[in-house]
Amino acid sequence: MLLVRLAELPEWERDHLLSKDAAPLGPPAWVSPSKPLYDMRLALITTAGLHFADDAAFEFADATYRAISNDEDANNLMLSHSSSNFDRTGFQQDVNVVFPLDRFKELVDRHIIGSLAAVHYSFMGAGLLPQVYEKTVRTLAGLLKQDNVDAVFILPVCPNCTRAASAIAYYLESEGIMTTGVSLVREISEVMQPPRMVWTSFPFGYPLGKAGDADFQHQVICQGLALLEQQSGPVLEDFPLDVPHIASEDAPACSITLARPSEDTTTWTARLANELLMFKPWYDLSRRRRGRTMVGISGTPIDEIIERLAVWLDDPDQGLPDLTWFKQATEDAKAYYGEALIAQPGDYPPGHTQAQFWNETDLGAALKRYHHHFAADPELAVFARIVGSREAVEGSTGSFAIGHENEIVPQTIDKD
Repeated sequence: MLLVRLAELPEWERDHLLSKDAAPLGPPAWVSPSKPLYDMRLALITTAGLHFADDAAFEFADATYRAISNDEDANNLMLSHSSSNFDRTGFQQDVNVVFPLDRFKELVDRHIIGSLAAVHYSFMGAGLLPQVYEKTVRTLAGLLKQDNVDAVFILPVCPNCTRAASAIAYYLESEGIMTTGVSLVREISEVMQPPRMVWTSFPFGYPLGKAGDADFQHQVICQGLALLEQQSGPVLEDFPLDVPHIASEDAPACSITLARPSEDTTTWTARLANELLMFKPWYDLSRRRRGRTMVGISGTPIDEIIERLAVWLDDPDQGLPDLTWFKQATEDAKAYYGEALIAQPGDYPPGHTQAQFWNETDLGAALKRYHHHFAADPELAVFARIVGSREAVEGSTGSFAIGHENEIVPQTIDKD
């Protein structure tokens, strides 16, 4: 489970997170409250790369946003975030842990906030320098004003998301719109100084702490909303609680039989096809039970995805798959496996099914092979991070970002 206290992380993970630091984007931006919280109109912004099936998926590096109407069913949202370095299981179980539309509607009903915006927004906080968001966010500020929005609550899901969320907050506040939200890496927020943030020690992918726990989620949200009553800033507060603990020994073992044939006697095509057959009943159960799925971004059936991924593994001379398709197809494949794994009975600590995927499945082993191939090729290294997580490969997936002209910008830290 990846908690975000740097002292508890491996050195390679600490160094990677610290490489995400960025200087403040300008003089502190601050809008003082002009009305009480119970009269404010709030909008949500997530950097989780959420969108509906009919929307365009997010590209590898993408500063655009997707609009989410307040009256749409958030349970139908999908996720096409580029980073592999957060646990998607929370979103699979409960959309509100990432995009808490239900929680904010409850706050309206309780008269804690005045109303919700007609439209909310989703960015993808991965890969880009914070400054790349400026033009889009300043344009978005005009739309928020047309919607009479007083303040925005921002939620990230990964390390670069915290940096993107800080940038979004800064640019909106400099346009006259109050902001607050969650920070997942305290050190990044300390350096960038967004106007208002609550730092949490939660695992990446869980900005509100625990899927399915409305009371816990409300505690995080309400601490963030209370910052909107502060008269001066920037303000960075610590949330006092960790995620309710589930001992790893109490988490369910994988009930899917994962008999792995020897690599010497079978092809990747056969191994992956066999494994997919074992996962299918569990995926079908998960989809029936939850009434939704994250699978479908690529528009390619899962059996075809698995078959096409195996082609290069069995014969590298065939050439790599198209990279745009590869990004979307691997998102679908990982979502399929994740949804199958959470169909097992029992309660799961964050990161449990992710660890099962990377350590116990043939598809996890296959994607590690893709990752190592990409990482070894200077022209493909930028794509390595979309394949395998740092936890899976036990090392950095590359400290760099993408600038305004799609140029690669190295990100380094001073260990002194």
